[in-house]
Amino acid sequence: KISKEGVEKFRRAGSDVIIIDTAGRLHIDEGMMDEIKRIRNAVKPHQVYLVLDAMTGQEAVNIASAFNSAVECDGILLTKLDSDTRGGAALSINYVVKKPIKFVSNGEKVDDFDLFYPDRIASRILGKGDVLTLVEKAEKVFDQKKAEELSKKIEKQQLNFEDFIEQIKAIRKMGSLDKVMSMLPIAKNNKAFKKIDFDQSHIDRMEAIINSMTVNERRNPDIINGNRKKRIATGSGNSVNEVNKLLKQFAKTKQMMKNFSSVKGKLGLPFGDQAGG
Repeated sequence: KISKEGVEKFRRAGSDVIIIDTAGRLHIDEGMMDEIKRIRNAVKPHQVYLVLDAMTGQEAVNIASAFNSAVECDGILLTKLDSDTRGGAALSINYVVKKPIKFVSNGEKVDDFDLFYPDRIASRILGKGDVLTLVEKAEKVFDQKKAEELSKKIEKQQLNFEDFIEQIKAIRKMGSLDKVMSMLPIAKNNKAFKKIDFDQSHIDRMEAIINSMTVNERRNPDIINGNRKKRIATGSGNSVNEVNKLLKQFAKTKQMMKNFSSVKGKLGLPFGDQAGG
């Protein structure tokens, strides 16, 4: 009754799209499955989508099968593909239920909601990452003109901390660092991969240190001596050791970005080897 009245109200208001979000339910809960049938019969929706957690693995197949039997869904929306799971459940669901996976979600924001591309999931399952999605996200947050200017700086080894913090801000818009890295074709058991710090607090710490530098220090990192390090550490609430780590990481990132500069659509990643002190 509530669903039917709600739909009628929004139709009178001229709404083009009306979404009814029902509570999550298990396939073994007959009462809730019966409720979903009644809702469908009452509102007669144009499309019915089942939202599934990719982390549930093969259990997702059982849920999808029961849901489809109850209300005949039109497609699947797979969530939490930003987790360690590679999305293998997607293949099983499609094979067993014979329903297309229409959308995937890589996070909790609107920008994390994407169309489903079978070839990209296949690439992820095989451990080859999802570079196409990464490129699309990068194109949305990186300004082309600034990217060209940055490319020239990288080639001339003129990268400074002002450029560095701009890259940090851009990557923040793309999502968490571990999400970005999960799209790269790097094996999780790769030794270099394991040394990378995916903790978001690490990015926050770097940003605080850079913000505690003077404009001159950001533009000319080579002038940062012992006394300047102490002042920056105090101002950012970090230790001198953390400041030293950032300076080392910055030097490594400059070299890494120079190596990447020959790749179309250069993308600077503000992180480095965390093994060193």
